[in-house]
Amino acid sequence: MIRNRIFYTFKPLIPRRVQIFIRRQIAAYKRDRVGSIWPIDPASSKPPQGWQGWPDGKKFAVVLSHDVDTQKGHDRCQNLADIEVEMGFRSAFNFVPERYNVSEKLRTKLTAAGFEICVHGLKHDGKLFSSYRRFKHRAKSINHYIAA
Repeated sequence: MIRNRIFYTFKPLIPRRVQIFIRRQIAAYKRDRVGSIWPIDPASSKPPQGWQGWPDGKKFAVVLSHDVDTQKGHDRCQNLADIEVEMGFRSAFNFVPERYNVSEKLRTKLTAAGFEICVHGLKHDGKLFSSYRRFKHRAKSINHYIAA
């Protein structure tokens, strides 16, 4: 989309607080537009035909994931993981390996504690899908980080 291309072109020049402000404005706009079906679409209130239900008679499931977009966020992951462990949760941490230093020690500790480690794009610069050629090139690196 042209809007995303424009945003990611100027993003490095926009202070982080302004980026967050813009995101909040966009989220408020979206809530106004789709508030009747978000976060739960009433059409999804009935189980799919033939579905046996959640294990052990549970009524719902929750998926926790964290997009770790900055070094500051990365440096806070262990604290967040400790809180989740204390509460009995495990989540997925989505790192951006070529935007900041992803600590091998942190990855090892998280996986040992039952968390999932994911790659959230290579650089998080909005260009991953800008062309097929760029995607193929970056996909090789992403797969390398996933295997590490």
